[in-house]
Amino acid sequence: MLNRYGSMRVETQPGSLSRGAELCSPMPTDSLLEDVVQWPRTVQSANSRSMNMATKADLEAFVSSVTCPDDFDDFWSSTLAGLAELPLEPAVTPDPLRSNDDVKVYQATYRSLDGLDIFGWYSVPAVGDGPFPAILVLPGYKSEPALRRDWGRKGVAVLSVAVRGKLPSSSGFNPGYPGLLTSGIESRETYGYRGVISDCSRGLDFLLSRPEIDPERIYASGSSQGGGLTLITAGLRPEIKGGVSGYPFLCCFPESMRMLRSYPYDELSCYSRAHPDRTGQMLETLRYFDAVNFAPRIKCPMVVGIALEDEVCPPETSYIAYDRLGGERELWLFPESGHGNAHDYPRQESAWLEQRIAASQPQAVAS
Repeated sequence: MLNRYGSMRVETQPGSLSRGAELCSPMPTDSLLEDVVQWPRTVQSANSRSMNMATKADLEAFVSSVTCPDDFDDFWSSTLAGLAELPLEPAVTPDPLRSNDDVKVYQATYRSLDGLDIFGWYSVPAVGDGPFPAILVLPGYKSEPALRRDWGRKGVAVLSVAVRGKLPSSSGFNPGYPGLLTSGIESRETYGYRGVISDCSRGLDFLLSRPEIDPERIYASGSSQGGGLTLITAGLRPEIKGGVSGYPFLCCFPESMRMLRSYPYDELSCYSRAHPDRTGQMLETLRYFDAVNFAPRIKCPMVVGIALEDEVCPPETSYIAYDRLGGERELWLFPESGHGNAHDYPRQESAWLEQRIAASQPQAVAS
């Protein structure tokens, strides 16, 4: 029978494989990848979506080979220092068509790595002068950034970031989907996600530059790629006071490559098959961008939501990120749910953020 990821469990004859062994098709890549990856399960093909639900025991038993490079902090400190020297040039243009009685909507832009101008939907409560709490909403892999006007009536501002490659932030960088996961992967300096992560960090700088925003009450959220970017941004920027990471992508790259036969992760496998001599360098580059290596650096409260039938971001890999969090943490498990479709997740995300934002409200000073 097929295991949860489509590998075949077979009954064997005496003298062959041990009874009940899993027959997993090896990924035809450089032997280095085979040495790095210890998890025995591979994942279904893109055409077969039959899976068995993961259990909490599966998550707790999972072991990742991902380790943090010795110069990880130096690399990212240098990247952030370079960004700090680049003028932010924040700008907002009112969008009356999308505004209403609850929220004023603006088209926002700011400058990021390599001089790219990044776009975002900036929504501010229409009632009151602030300072307002804010949420930095980070985007999924293929989806365009959402316009989150729902927070306006709750007195919360939102910047929904369109990182490079997304409209209309794609004029200077547009590798496509697939394409993003391997763009510039030959070096940590040229890897496309260095720019994407920079765009998220600069989004926080945009919020910090706004006089109507309370700098002590900024939170982050996102799902899938946005979930991974939420973890990464919170790990880089202590100004983030809390976050919700749903179905996080960008976790445990080596294991995800072995466990999945579907995109986006399969882009890495295809690259490895096409360039077997570059597999070692690819894996080394990815260590600097794996959300798991940012998790211990997160000191703010963080939620990780995991769908136990996730066929895009294996739940075991998301759990590793949760398990390595360095601060207050909360785990949401969604049985019988696949990637991005846990019915209760949006409600729980909003409720958690509302509760944290309300608890952070400055107390009035008695006269």
